[in-house]
Amino acid sequence: MKLRLLAAAATAVLALASCSGGEESPAADETIPDAAQAMSEVENVHFALDVEGEVEGLEVSSAQGTVTADGSAEGDGVISAFGMDVEVSYVVIGEDAWVKGPTGGFQQIEVGGDELPYDPTVILSEDRGIAALLAAYDSAEPQEAEEVDGADAYRYRITFDPETFQDFIPADGEWNEATVWFDTETLQVVKAEFAQGDATVTLHLTDYNADVSIEAP
Repeated sequence: MKLRLLAAAATAVLALASCSGGEESPAADETIPDAAQAMSEVENVHFALDVEGEVEGLEVSSAQGTVTADGSAEGDGVISAFGMDVEVSYVVIGEDAWVKGPTGGFQQIEVGGDELPYDPTVILSEDRGIAALLAAYDSAEPQEAEEVDGADAYRYRITFDPETFQDFIPADGEWNEATVWFDTETLQVVKAEFAQGDATVTLHLTDYNADVSIEAP
């Protein structure tokens, strides 16, 4: 009886060990075109952008908020302005944008200017956003699947078409390679990590297609 129990325990341990190791993600051509289609159908998403190290040309330390496919966004972040980090809140509606600093109210400004150096609406832009990048990717290497933000995710090392990518991260240098994680059920992007030298830009995407309304302040 003891031998049977030991054998059963050993079998259970081996089963757990085999489950804890991630499986290889499917071939890129089996996943990424469908992921591009899935992202093209997204109406809105919550994003969190984190920058570690110095990224020349990208005057943002962090940003988070909600972005919509019709070109609106709202949230807050930390930008570099006048040699210091400044916390701001922002609203973008099409060609119009407003920013509020630590004091005072919202002021209407130009998207891409010093007051709002990163335009988050690019994330879901039809011709510059994630769907367009995935549709025009150059190459992709499947890696071990793993869990990200509570979701089972396929993982790929992707090289994007440089011309399509040039507006996605407005930074100096070649940033068109990334590790990207896709939800295994929806194929929506849950995380993307771009790295160059000692600098890393990480994008998390959550709360897809929530009930949101973005209005001018």
